[in-house]
Amino acid sequence: MKRIIHALRGFPPAWNGLVRLVKTERHARFHLVATVGVIVAGLVLQISRYDWMWITLAMGMVWAAEAINSGLERLADRITRETDQEIGAAKDLAAGGVLAAAIAAVVIGALVFLPYLSL
Repeated sequence: MKRIIHALRGFPPAWNGLVRLVKTERHARFHLVATVGVIVAGLVLQISRYDWMWITLAMGMVWAAEAINSGLERLADRITRETDQEIGAAKDLAAGGVLAAAIAAVVIGALVFLPYLSL
């Protein structure tokens, strides 16, 4: 029981992190709109349970990448606001991770939704 309580104590800070992400990051708000749109499309088109697994994985992947990228950027900006090549490279790499996740999510979305849309 103590393990469960200990694990649940980590939930509020994590939830606060997601709320902060949406409130402070423009790209996260775009991801939120996209997430809601994908969920609505999935419900309207009545995609299969199997397809929901892929869509959920894709959405989670993008959200995780965006959160990690935003956290890294905040930490880097806290270290220095001056131009630093290595910090800039780290930020670019993290942003590239978000882009890679988003591209993969678009491909997954196309593979899932296009068959439902063909007449």
